[in-house]
Amino acid sequence: MIRRNLAVAIAASAVLYAGAAAAQQTSVGVSAGTPGIGLELGYDLNDTIGLSANGNFFSMSKDVESDGTNYDGKLKLFSMGLLGDFYMFDSGFRLTGGAYYNKNRVNLTATPTSNTEIGGTIYTPAEIGSLTGRARYNKFTPYAGLGYTSNRGEPGLSFVFDAGVMFQGRPDITLTGNGAITSTPGFQADLERERQEIADDLKWTRFYPAVRLGVAYRF
Repeated sequence: MIRRNLAVAIAASAVLYAGAAAAQQTSVGVSAGTPGIGLELGYDLNDTIGLSANGNFFSMSKDVESDGTNYDGKLKLFSMGLLGDFYMFDSGFRLTGGAYYNKNRVNLTATPTSNTEIGGTIYTPAEIGSLTGRARYNKFTPYAGLGYTSNRGEPGLSFVFDAGVMFQGRPDITLTGNGAITSTPGFQADLERERQEIADDLKWTRFYPAVRLGVAYRF
């Protein structure tokens, strides 16, 4: 009888401890950084390994210039990631790797009101009409980085920092015009040179720096 009661007590304690541990393993958080405004759900498998899923979004407008042409630029960020964390040195420092479903893009529009150079040739506003450009990236985007989570393993509020790289590939650039001569071979050749200039201006984004700072609450 004593052994049975002792076994029941140990089993009950184990269940209570497991429930308490599980309650401390789940976290929710918010962040801000170069990937945008982020929401995250995390779960620690043990003291070393953790998993997280997050979504990021942001948009902004900015005038940009490429090869002498002024564009109205719109940056639209949207990505959803599944990441794994490896905590080092029994601390909050970690290595993070995973992948994102990536819908980041850049939209460009230009409607010249004076003579403008396109691909090395001067054209009038009527000849050009308006130009529409778009830059898109690989939908599957690997990620690798370093991070730190304060108060590791404890319930309550913690601060989160991440610095890594999204390998989103070279941007796929499209550029079209709707003016009087935009369908002619000569203009199309100049438009292709203009498109290549835009691609050169954006080629640094294939290795997109993902730096973010946030807070999380661990249950």
